[in-house]
Amino acid sequence: MNWGRVQEQKGKMTPKSQQTEDRERIEQRALLVSMFGALALAVLGIGFAIFSGSEAILMDGVFSALGFFMALMTLYVSRLVRQPDDEIFQYGYAHFAPLMNVLKSLVMVALCFFALLSAISTLRSGGQPMAVGSALLYALIASLIGCGLFAYLQGAAKRSGSVLVALDAKAARMDMFLSMAVLASFGLGWLILGTPVEPHLVYLDPSVLAVLCLVMLPVPLKVLWDNGREVLLLAPDPSIQQQVLERIESAIEGVPVAGHRIRMLKLGNVLGVTLHIQPAEPAMIDGITALDRIRRDIENSLASLELMVGIDVIFVGDMQLAR
Repeated sequence: MNWGRVQEQKGKMTPKSQQTEDRERIEQRALLVSMFGALALAVLGIGFAIFSGSEAILMDGVFSALGFFMALMTLYVSRLVRQPDDEIFQYGYAHFAPLMNVLKSLVMVALCFFALLSAISTLRSGGQPMAVGSALLYALIASLIGCGLFAYLQGAAKRSGSVLVALDAKAARMDMFLSMAVLASFGLGWLILGTPVEPHLVYLDPSVLAVLCLVMLPVPLKVLWDNGREVLLLAPDPSIQQQVLERIESAIEGVPVAGHRIRMLKLGNVLGVTLHIQPAEPAMIDGITALDRIRRDIENSLASLELMVGIDVIFVGDMQLAR
């Protein structure tokens, strides 16, 4: 599959090209907002963690700092995947998008795992005192920022169709829930100040941290599974396969076809399709011009998909050649 041809094919369709450019601008702007939002939350979280002595807030801040550095890489990758093929990557750079997402999800899983170990260790050692008031203030500010960031990135992901922005939106949602859970927990801790159970507040912070790690862990694991499938070159989601199959069959409806075979591969926002067609009556297909018309009809039938599609159409007289 010649991934580099995706750019060329998109250039042939003017309305689609304008739409693609708009989506690219939305994606780049969203990634910048995600990057600076993560930086702001990282500075806020680490600063408040030092002041309050809260491990849960420290994890939130470290998670945001990690998000900032990963956002820098994501921004670079988002530009890289649009580059045409070259002598080094002769099938283009589309595979960098799922690779990036696999890396991000692995780091998130590792962070959750080590934070959980830290929380368990703190609980076993008798808990940890903390300044509940400052922790509560941090959680309130972080929750407000997190809600706004998630709402923006979720909308940008829908408008751009970018898997990179969609992953950032998932990370922002996880960070938002983390901050809101910290807010609720420390709000409860603030309410029990001065009560007989106040001595047990030393267990609040590590308990919150442990619970949050367990709740957060499924999100990066799902991202790892979905993008790992793409890195391993497995077939795309059945719903995508069905859409492609229906469009192709509609495009070749008037063509005398004895058989065809479709192979598909999805890498990030790019869908690669290899289609072998065996004409039923080769004599009825009048030369190269007719074959090119069939190819164009098939390409146009796939243009409305919410993906960048690169397709190779191969005509064969013997379907054994499509193995």
